[in-house]
Amino acid sequence: MHQQTLPQNLWLRILIGMIAGIMIALVFNMNDVNFSPNLMSWIAFPGYLFIDLLKMIIVPLVLSSVILGVASAGSLESLGKMGARIIPYFICTTAIAITIGISVATILQPGASIETQTEVAVTAKPLTDLTIPDRIRNIIPVNITEAQLTQNMLQLVLLGLFIGIALLKIRTPASKTVRRLCEFTQDACMMIVGWAMWIAPIAVFSLLFVAVTDMGTSALAGMGYYMVCVIMGLACMVGVYGVIVSVIAQRNPIAFFSAIKSAMIVAFSTSSSAATMPVSLSVAEERLKTNEDVHDFVIPLGATINMDGTALYQACAAIFLCQVFGIDLTVMETITLLITTIGASIGTPAMPGVGLIILATILNSIGVPPEGIGIILGVDRLLDMMRTTVNVTGDLTATTVMQRWMHGKIVSDDSLEKV
Repeated sequence: MHQQTLPQNLWLRILIGMIAGIMIALVFNMNDVNFSPNLMSWIAFPGYLFIDLLKMIIVPLVLSSVILGVASAGSLESLGKMGARIIPYFICTTAIAITIGISVATILQPGASIETQTEVAVTAKPLTDLTIPDRIRNIIPVNITEAQLTQNMLQLVLLGLFIGIALLKIRTPASKTVRRLCEFTQDACMMIVGWAMWIAPIAVFSLLFVAVTDMGTSALAGMGYYMVCVIMGLACMVGVYGVIVSVIAQRNPIAFFSAIKSAMIVAFSTSSSAATMPVSLSVAEERLKTNEDVHDFVIPLGATINMDGTALYQACAAIFLCQVFGIDLTVMETITLLITTIGASIGTPAMPGVGLIILATILNSIGVPPEGIGIILGVDRLLDMMRTTVNVTGDLTATTVMQRWMHGKIVSDDSLEKV
């Protein structure tokens, strides 16, 4: 389907840019070198240009991919079979991620040694309290223009589902034209992705340089133990994905992670599942060799409701702040935290920094002052990069699982290792 392939050795080029950006920024930080805002804006320019190029195609790519994914299912029965499997799968992996986050923070107690006398700033406001019927109504894309303007992924996915189902039921020449238009849109978007990937190494360098420079070495050192706990939890979740790939998808996990490394590095650099989605689609088709109906359906849907890394981070951060403020959670409150985090992670906008706003809502549900977010604000950018990497890895893991369930194993591990 897609006409544009990713540059050769893209992951290696991006990795070099990432390491160089971090190391050079640390050297400047340790020597207290300050850059003017104008110079920093020029340094950040390639990175933001790269992200903007990817964001530019998110709306047409989401719509065309979901429509084609649904239409490629062949029948409503097949579509229902896919949906009935992938939604429970997403909920289960999210629950596992939250459990890992709660467990790591509870066992390692990262907040026990943090002083609370330091004044913290209010950095996020809780989301407006809505009833369940109101939340369901907000999913309906009543105003398509507004959904496109705000890049409301959940509404766009739902619109794509409706149009895709209509294409399954309507057998006319016009429906074939719509499908061909969607195929062209998807091909054009993926070609733009291929062009953007040529500047990815430079973009990654600038993004990481600016991020580490903004955080500073003092913030990294002061919150080091908390960061280690979150990173350990995220690493455990990646291990869970390896087990899922091996046991359920019946693929070599080492070959799998090698095949998706480009998407993982782009996710780390951009801190956006949505911005990484074009790369994820290319990786799924070119590296994992999954079927069109699978990756075109699972990856856009996963970028909308499958936020395992974000959910794990939010659970870990909530327990950490409970420890900081001396709040002991009962078993029921812990269960409430689990359920609330699952609900909050579904539909979380796949953009950088949104996790902090969602976290404020979760903190309210267990009695933690939302202004405590100010404590973890300094290191959130780096952790945002890591949890986004886990989110994208989870989407590609789900794609391989659904490929196995719907079509069986169509590619050997040897072929994966060669890409």
